[in-house]
Amino acid sequence: MIGNGKNVKSMAYVENVAAFIEHSLSFGPGIHVFNYIDKPDFDMNTLVKQVNKTVGRGDKIGLRLPYVLGYLGGLCFDLLSFITRRKFPISSIRVKKFCADTMFETAIRRQTGFIPPVSLEEALERTIRYEFLEEHDEKVFYSE
Repeated sequence: MIGNGKNVKSMAYVENVAAFIEHSLSFGPGIHVFNYIDKPDFDMNTLVKQVNKTVGRGDKIGLRLPYVLGYLGGLCFDLLSFITRRKFPISSIRVKKFCADTMFETAIRRQTGFIPPVSLEEALERTIRYEFLEEHDEKVFYSE
């Protein structure tokens, strides 16, 4: 964990987005523009605790680095990436994004009556299990 973890993130679960698109087929004629976001928004402390709990590490955050140290570490990886011409999963821009607020508002429920079929807590758990804990024999195709 980098920083104090009080920064807030808005997210959307793909199954809920698909359900909203299906729901929107019932709208009358015209142009309808919405920002789809599942609510409530979570702060990073809550997200990290949920991830740790789902992967079986308890609900503690663990090691917490001050933002300055995390950002300096990101800069070190940026330099290493430049020297080796390889990309690394840690960079200064990723540290900035991790510690930034990305909170958005939406009026979907009030304006359309749409209720997401999956809670954000369940969506997060499903995603973590699928991406990191379960094995899948899916083939990945790459194209240019």
